[in-house]
Amino acid sequence: MRTLAMAVIAVLAIQTAQAQFYTIADGYVAACTGALLDSGGEGASGYGDNENYTMYICPDGSGGPGISLQWLTFNLSTAGALPIDQLAIYDGLLDGVNPDPPLLGIYDGNNPPNITSASFENVQNTVNGGGCLTLVFTSNATGTGVFAAAISCFAPCEPPTASATVGAATPLYVCQGEPVTFDGNASVAASPFNIVEYNWDFDNGETDNSGPVVTHSFDEPGEYVVQLYVTDDNDCVNTNRTDLAIWVSTTPNFSNITPNTTICEGEQVPLTVDVEAVTWSDLPGSNLGDGIFLPDDQGVPFTSTITFSTFAPGQTLENIDDLLSVCVDMEHSFMGDLVVQLTCPSGQTVTMHQQGGGGTFLGEAVDDESQPDVQGVCWNYCWSPTATNGTWVDNSGNGSPLASGTYESVNPMDVLVGCQLNGTWTFTITDLWAIDNGFLCNWGLNFDGSLFPELTSFTPVLGISTADSASWQGNGVALDPQNPLQGVATPVGVGEYDYVFSVTDNFGCTYDTSFVITVNPGIQGPINITGNNTICDGSIAYLNAP
Repeated sequence: MRTLAMAVIAVLAIQTAQAQFYTIADGYVAACTGALLDSGGEGASGYGDNENYTMYICPDGSGGPGISLQWLTFNLSTAGALPIDQLAIYDGLLDGVNPDPPLLGIYDGNNPPNITSASFENVQNTVNGGGCLTLVFTSNATGTGVFAAAISCFAPCEPPTASATVGAATPLYVCQGEPVTFDGNASVAASPFNIVEYNWDFDNGETDNSGPVVTHSFDEPGEYVVQLYVTDDNDCVNTNRTDLAIWVSTTPNFSNITPNTTICEGEQVPLTVDVEAVTWSDLPGSNLGDGIFLPDDQGVPFTSTITFSTFAPGQTLENIDDLLSVCVDMEHSFMGDLVVQLTCPSGQTVTMHQQGGGGTFLGEAVDDESQPDVQGVCWNYCWSPTATNGTWVDNSGNGSPLASGTYESVNPMDVLVGCQLNGTWTFTITDLWAIDNGFLCNWGLNFDGSLFPELTSFTPVLGISTADSASWQGNGVALDPQNPLQGVATPVGVGEYDYVFSVTDNFGCTYDTSFVITVNPGIQGPINITGNNTICDGSIAYLNAP
């Protein structure tokens, strides 16, 4: 360590010529050149045990208005009791009188700094900013180390301001695939600079940097919060958010529509349909499609994850009852094979099921080893911290599949108290015995709605009460004047005819469903039979009709 420190001092000497060296013990320094060292100074002996120093570094006016430290070495000891040796750096003057300036970071031997610099807000702050940095260094009673940084002064960016519109109030209601034009021409840079780059982030994994005015469409229902990032010719980027909320309509559910029908010419067919709006929410969940195969791989965990980002930064689960339930849609042909667990972003794990229950089915499983890839019917099972009806095992052994419902977990779920809510939650199923398999169709976490500070949810309003927004179209349609969902079709002419029901929502989006009526020729008549013939009993008579 001593050899490394001497090498760093040599580098600093070359970089700063005859510039001054300062130590953390000096307390206050006004400089735009030189080097900051630990309390051991140029001798490279390093800092000592049980140190506690606060140092203020401010610009001296010979350079830019803000301090910047480039850390050339940062070898702090990680030995001894917590807290280990560490350096806290604040963006301003930590004077104990005015509000504390922002904390840039707390650094230690496992987390070294690189370059730490005063912000533009710091430079503008005449109360306890002034482009200064505050360094607070502490060491414990075990182990020492060295650190060194080059001091310089610079002009922090004055960020430009991004401004974006969509030509209407937000949230803007649009249809799936509908083009939306975004305009960022009102964005401005600080004088005397100019904006040279526009970067649009559409919140769906797509971006566009083609210019201040762009057009984009969204193919999936949901909320998209569009941001514009502008860069000026001082290489400064805006720090404000544009937050243009775009709501994309959901496709409604159609049911009970008249089935494809075959009739004779002149007959009528009743027209019926039910339609229901679909709610969209930004509460994340898993989407496993048609189901994920759970193979009989003994001891190999299967994992599925859900990532949350809608909670407040740093928000934790403080009351286990706020986790209403953990639910899974699955089927398996041997409950006793399985261990089922949930792990939160902070690493705590709760076991919901720990084998047991023998050959009890979960859902309508396919118990045929010759057809391992054939999926049965998944049933819904939940675990809740407030459940009182026992575990899976407590409710098994009656010769029937485990009933769908909510159960207690094997281990108390309150082990999850203190978990970070934002981040990746992991659902794990491990098969520990040979033979039998299953499918995981879906899973999710249900939190109390009060935990979500800005949860967005919307349900389009379907215009099903008037013929202007809901109607049947097709050959020979007569609508029910009291109910646009119903009517009668009397097709004219032989052939196949499409009948389409369409409905428009308050987003201005039209959706439809359809069926086919096949019309066959009607009876051709009348048929006249003339003349008398005599035949024997049991003989066949042939009749010719025109």
